Amino acid sequence: MTIRIVSEAEFAQRIRTVLFNKRVEHVGCVTGPGRSGAVAAVYASHILGIPFIPFGANVPDKLELLLIDTARESGRTLRKSASWYTKKMGRAPTVIAVYEEPPRIAFWYEARKPQRYRHELGFAA
Repeated sequence: MTIRIVSEAEFAQRIRTVLFNKRVEHVGCVTGPGRSGAVAAVYASHILGIPFIPFGANVPDKLELLLIDTARESGRTLRKSASWYTKKMGRAPTVIAVYEEPPRIAFWYEARKPQRYRHELGFAA
């Protein structure tokens, strides 16, 4: 399987484009699941000028939440996270994935040793 490596410069441009196209003017804070979600959330925080909130932390009542991840393969992580925040906040967050997989991608910070999903290694889920 070929995995394309996404550079930091490409990612920075792509996240700006995705955020612009998704019209997220209404969001007031941002978070993301796991390591890659944290990377995307910090970038979004700086681009949009809104606070980054660690995943799982309380969201202030007056702020709308953006839930973001670098890539979505099945969508399970973002669906599960959005459901959890919806129950916790009583309202649904705005959900964005910067890239859709397939094709498989890895990011500059993973380039030396790209991660593999369990199903790609032949392990039972």
